[in-house]
Amino acid sequence: MQHFLLAFYILFFATGFMGGAALYVLGLRIRSRIIRPLLAFQLLFLLGLGLLVVYYYLETLPGGINPVIRLPLYIVMTIINASLYVMAIVLVRRICPPACKRTVFPAIAELLFALVIAKSLANMGIQLANAFVVGGMDALARSEAWNLTGFILSGLAMAAFGIVARGQIDPREPPAIRPLMRAYGLCAIAFAPMGLIEFAVEIAGLPWLPSISVDHLFYLAWNIVSMSAAVRLLAPSEGGVPILDSVPEERMQSLGLSGREAEMAVMIARGLANKEIAAELGISPATVRTHIYNLYQKAGARSRVELLNRLRN
Repeated sequence: MQHFLLAFYILFFATGFMGGAALYVLGLRIRSRIIRPLLAFQLLFLLGLGLLVVYYYLETLPGGINPVIRLPLYIVMTIINASLYVMAIVLVRRICPPACKRTVFPAIAELLFALVIAKSLANMGIQLANAFVVGGMDALARSEAWNLTGFILSGLAMAAFGIVARGQIDPREPPAIRPLMRAYGLCAIAFAPMGLIEFAVEIAGLPWLPSISVDHLFYLAWNIVSMSAAVRLLAPSEGGVPILDSVPEERMQSLGLSGREAEMAVMIARGLANKEIAAELGISPATVRTHIYNLYQKAGARSRVELLNRLRN
């Protein structure tokens, strides 16, 4: 069992870092207000997982976790968990800002996430009461009804987020974001009832892996979606055509590109450096830099990869 858990956590951390790298690449390629909250969500989850691994490791030591360490560790983990749901609220607002025409689901999702945050902070308050007040609230924290409330709220919040992610998206977002958010939404909807199943398994006393929760499996699926989106964005188009073999005519007109600037963009897509472009076109490197600067300004790009993505879309 220990070998299985070790392999699982290695896989978990590996996909977590790869998922974060995938989101970073997406952030370079496309200009989206959604990517940064997704990256923050990713980092918070990895940090929370790392603390969870430390917690379970300390529990395996003789005598278990020292009470002096247990409470601060629990408080930090609770704050990270609450921060995850805060980022979920930010995501909902970025996906469908209040200024847009909204359905009722974004407001419901935000309310449910706020209730989950309140429940997490209440759990932390109970732990503090148990530590510092004689005859604390341990009975409430251990009650099935209290724990079931947490699972229900989390499940409903995930389902509401899934519906929002698969619904209307801010029209200012690039087209590449839409399939990504729809895939995230599908993951959230699929895993929404799994918390209740986990709770039922625990109540029934059936065999379960105490160090692995449904949240971990959901996060694995989330990372796979992130990596798939990055692969699709970086992959050549059908027929093995490079990322950009020509600038679409409508893009040239909308951005006001000259023929030379469009030709320069295709050479950038081929991976040529400024000196190589200058040699191929028979112009000076300074002229190449001027053309590329003009390209950046007209396309509103800050890097070569962002430039190419904006010209494609």
